[in-house]
Amino acid sequence: MKQDRQVHIQKYFLQVKSANIPSSVLFAERTKDKRKIPTEGLPGLILTASLPAHNCNLQIAASKLTEQPVTWFYVKQGKSTALSTKETKTNTKVNPYKKQFKQGATIVPRSFYFVELTQDVPDFDDRILHIKTADAIKPDAKMPWKEIDFNGKMESRFLFRTALSKSILPFALYKPDLVVLPVTVETNDGMKKIKLHDAIDIQRQGYLNASKWFSNVENIWKIHRTEKNQIISSENYLNWQNKLSEQNLNDPFVVLYNTSGKDANSVVIERGKFDLEFLADHKAYIFTTSVKNDAYYLSAILNSSAPNKMMKDFQATGLFGARHVHKKILDIFYPKFNEKNKVHNQLAKLSEQAHEKAKAYLIANVPKQELSAIFLGRLRMEIKKHLKEEMEEIDELVKEVIG
Repeated sequence: MKQDRQVHIQKYFLQVKSANIPSSVLFAERTKDKRKIPTEGLPGLILTASLPAHNCNLQIAASKLTEQPVTWFYVKQGKSTALSTKETKTNTKVNPYKKQFKQGATIVPRSFYFVELTQDVPDFDDRILHIKTADAIKPDAKMPWKEIDFNGKMESRFLFRTALSKSILPFALYKPDLVVLPVTVETNDGMKKIKLHDAIDIQRQGYLNASKWFSNVENIWKIHRTEKNQIISSENYLNWQNKLSEQNLNDPFVVLYNTSGKDANSVVIERGKFDLEFLADHKAYIFTTSVKNDAYYLSAILNSSAPNKMMKDFQATGLFGARHVHKKILDIFYPKFNEKNKVHNQLAKLSEQAHEKAKAYLIANVPKQELSAIFLGRLRMEIKKHLKEEMEEIDELVKEVIG
C-alpha cells in the first residue's frame, strides 16, 4: 500500500473481510484529554476480498480489494459494546432473566457418559440395563477420548436425559441424549436434590454395576487427564463449579436454549412428561420456573426475530457468519412475565401452540440423517417456515414487548 494511502487510513476504523472471516484494525491518536467516541460516528472502510492464497503479500492482495466507505457507531447493549454500521439506541437496562439462566454441566469426556441401550426396555423403573458408549458422539470425539468405548450393565437410577445443541430446535426437543452419571436424586421434605458420588461410595450403597462403570471411568481419566487436572477426579471435573449438583429439579418447567449457533433456539421442557430426570449439558443454558406461562413466554421471545437480530453486532463471527449465542441474547432487555399483561399471555399461548405444532411436524417429518451443522440449520429453518403464521404473530408481539 502506498505511503499516502497509509496516512489516509489512519483516520479510519478499518474492517477487512476475507473468506467471510472479518478482522479489524483501529487507528487512534493518544491525547491527554478523555475523549468519547463522537455520536456522529467514526469514518471508516470495509475492505472485502477473495484472496487467492493464505497470507498472500500486499501486492497480490491489493488488486483483489474492494473498498466500501462506511460510518462506524459505538453501540452498547447491556454490558456488551461493539462498533456497528447501524446507529442504534443504547440500552443498558439489565434483563431480569439474565442472572437466572445458568449454563449446564460439562458432561465430558462424552465417551464416559453418553450411552445407548443395547436391549429393548419397557421403562426405566428400577432396572439393570445393558448399555454402551453412544455411537452418535464418536464422530465429534477428540483424542485421546475418541478411541474409548465402554459397555456393560447399569442400574437405571443412574440414567438421565440431556440435550446437546443439535437436539434444541425452535419450540422442539429432538431425541434428547441418554447419559449415565455418578449422581443420585435424593428427596427430602418433598424437595429433590442432586448428590454426587465416587465409585467407592456407589459400591457401598450396593450398586455394583454402576460402581464398576465409574471405577473404569476414573482409571482411564487418571491415565489421560491433562497436567492442570492432575488433582481433579473425574466426578469433580464433571461437576465443575457445581454446574451439575446445583441444577434445580423441583420446578416443573424448564426453558432451554443453545449456547452455539447463529441464532438462539429455545424449547420448553415439562419435567413430568419425561421418562427420566433431565439434566442440562453445557451446550445449553437453562432456566426453571413453576409458572407455565412464564416458561412459554420466555421461549417465544428467545425464538423470535428481533432479539436475534439485535445481538448480531455483539456476536463472534466465524467462517459461516455469527456464532456463539451464550448470554448475548440475554443482553436484550424485556420485562419479567406478568400474568396480568395481555401481550405476555398472548405470547405464552402462541408459544405453547408452536410447541405442539413443531412436535407434530417432527413426528411427520423424521430427519433421515444425523443432524450435522448443515442439516441442523436446515431443519431449524424448516420448522420456523412450518410455523410461519405463529412466528409472524410472535414477532409482532415481541417487538411490542421489547419496545
